[in-house]
Amino acid sequence: MKLFAAPAFSNEKVNPYNALLYRELQQLGVEVEEYRHSKALRTPADIVHFHWPDGDINRASLGKSLQRMLLMIAMVCLFKWRGTKILWTVHNTAPHDARRPQLSNTFMQWFARRCDGFIFMSEANRAAFYQHYNPSPHSHYAIIPHGHYRSCYPPAIDSLSAKTRLGLDPTKKVLLFIGMIKPYKNIDGLMQAFNQIALGDYQLVIAGTADTAPPELRSALETLKNNRTQLFLRFIPDDELAVFMSAADTVILPYKAILNSGALLLALSYNRPVIAPHMGAVAELQKKLGRQWIYGYASDLTPTSLTHALLALEHSNRPEACPLDSYSWDKLAAQTLDFYRQSGTPAHTVATATPSDKPH
Repeated sequence: MKLFAAPAFSNEKVNPYNALLYRELQQLGVEVEEYRHSKALRTPADIVHFHWPDGDINRASLGKSLQRMLLMIAMVCLFKWRGTKILWTVHNTAPHDARRPQLSNTFMQWFARRCDGFIFMSEANRAAFYQHYNPSPHSHYAIIPHGHYRSCYPPAIDSLSAKTRLGLDPTKKVLLFIGMIKPYKNIDGLMQAFNQIALGDYQLVIAGTADTAPPELRSALETLKNNRTQLFLRFIPDDELAVFMSAADTVILPYKAILNSGALLLALSYNRPVIAPHMGAVAELQKKLGRQWIYGYASDLTPTSLTHALLALEHSNRPEACPLDSYSWDKLAAQTLDFYRQSGTPAHTVATATPSDKPH
């Protein structure tokens, strides 16, 4: 089986999800190549597997965006003519930061109608997709969850040593947000809520690059900073990521909207409990792994909901390691390969993990 993946390995330093999946698929005998228009034009493949198909058209220049969109449309038409199967792993129903949402939505509606199959990471992911899109009646889908990141990043170190290395107060617990700073992630809302809670034994740490954030958001974060908050507004390399995770007592994802989140699996891979909105994959993972690992809050993040979440996790009994065996990449790659092999099945046949393979 020959497969072009967009992307396969090229984004590994930013997000190792794809590389972890496709290396396991290579171990299962799948011939995986990085997708390039020029290569796909010359060399037929059995499957083209897209992850963020609108990414290439989200350019600053409208002319460049239209050019890339027309090229993508031409390639999709070529794949359909050749009989190449087109699959899409739907990480997000709609992009968080599209420069031209209407143009992006028009293209994605067109693209979805021409896909032969979809991979979703949760049932909520699937439901949101079918509310938004009207795919071909001949398409089918699989629900295959996000994998963990154990053995992918440097190991954890002693918590006290980690706090000392970061210049944090070693006597206080750490509530950590780590990741790129973007408006939809609601970091300013988190800081406002944290500034109003009465738990003086906590310090808030915000770590991640704000290079692509609006200037007014970065200015707001600097304004909201006080002596209980530390800002590390820069790119966090892998070795430092392990230090931040080791220093954390709890990780928080205060997003305004969340469907799937690699950051959630990253925190759990370091055996850190997580606070996040009770929606999408967060709710499903909470049900499977337990509220002692994932505290999902309803509605908006407020000082009250943040306080309740911190106290609940503080008084929860957890094993030393979060049970993530069902989210290992060898198992997820096997499920993905099964879906590839079923890519020509009738529309009513749904490829999902068998009961014995589903995470518990």
